[in-house]
Amino acid sequence: MPEQSSFRQTDEKHVSTEVQLLEWSPKMDLIALANVQGEVVLHRLSWQKVWTLAPPSESTKVHALAWRTDGKVLAVGYSSGAVLLCNVENSTILHKLEISGQVTCLKWICETLSEVKNKAADGMEEEKSYYEDKSAEYLPKLPQLSKSYGVSSKVQSEETVEDTKKLKDQTDLNILLVGNAQDRVELFAYGIFPVGVLDLNQQSVAKTGKILAACLSQDLKLLTVMVESDGNTADEKLGYLLSFESILLASRYKEIKALATKFGMVSTFLQYLHNTVKQMSEAWEDILLEMDSKLVKFAEEKYKTASGTVSNDFLELLMFGTPSAELQAFLLHELTEKGLKKLGHSIETSYSNIQKMVLKNLQSVSQAISYHLNDIKGMALWYDKFGVLGLSPQSVHEAVSYAGSFMLKTVELQQ
Repeated sequence: MPEQSSFRQTDEKHVSTEVQLLEWSPKMDLIALANVQGEVVLHRLSWQKVWTLAPPSESTKVHALAWRTDGKVLAVGYSSGAVLLCNVENSTILHKLEISGQVTCLKWICETLSEVKNKAADGMEEEKSYYEDKSAEYLPKLPQLSKSYGVSSKVQSEETVEDTKKLKDQTDLNILLVGNAQDRVELFAYGIFPVGVLDLNQQSVAKTGKILAACLSQDLKLLTVMVESDGNTADEKLGYLLSFESILLASRYKEIKALATKFGMVSTFLQYLHNTVKQMSEAWEDILLEMDSKLVKFAEEKYKTASGTVSNDFLELLMFGTPSAELQAFLLHELTEKGLKKLGHSIETSYSNIQKMVLKNLQSVSQAISYHLNDIKGMALWYDKFGVLGLSPQSVHEAVSYAGSFMLKTVELQQ
């Protein structure tokens, strides 16, 4: 072989732990390494360490890595069946998938049908834009979560609070393929929305076994799977390359893209709602802790003397206006007027925080969830486009009803 066409080593890097997997970023000078300890380490080309992602548990190992085609998200598949989607900027977990059995392979592909359609006749342009999300024109932006509570330890900007799944800049549909050791390949649009399952046990001519690799053609018409199956002897292993038509994905890729985008939005808003309720719980716990810290000594004295309970003393004061001797002594000498004002101010501050969360956060996110679920309801009723995808109008209608009831409850809480 001529010398100019041969491979030549240009550099050598060292790591402290044995590496099992590595994957280059398709867009940036980043490489992801998975070691024997179950850690994922992200390095730059200069070998500067960007971050380290610890394993979910001590015995969990990394079995597969895959970059999203724009290089902004890294998928990590574990022996436990978990698949984590990580933000490459700070290793934040954007989404988590649970797969039955061990993850054996990951592959992220991006469709090219949009490019082909755009180069077609001008008449196709009208078909391309049959659905367009206009939620930004009608819905107010979600306010940032309070920084006073632990749930928002990693501060999000106003630009990212509504895009925690990193879908904002996705113009083309991309699909994450996840293979396992139990004859299955699962497909997820944008890595979050389940769009299909290939079960080899249900294919009469297919060979079953461990999925070694899976790939979907960029026109979404052909799914190819590499399978490892047991041979005639215990030590013999056979490999098979199987191909399956996936015409439904190709013919309904725009509908899948629209539905997956809506799914990502609703998932983002549900996570925001969960964090808001958690912050409200923390604010309420602050009130209880403040009360507990002031009344604990008084309660201990009541317990020692067996002269009733704290609640009975306060109830008697509320109903008859006459405090017990112990409560009167506590209020005058232990708590004092200054301490009572301080306690009242602390309680009022926490209560005010809860009111603000109800007025701003809960009401805004409930409106957003209701809006997008109604959009999905419209898709479900458009049978010619979305009916073949299995979208159930009845199930979506129930979800819309629940979201509407929740929105009414947020209004009641303001009164």
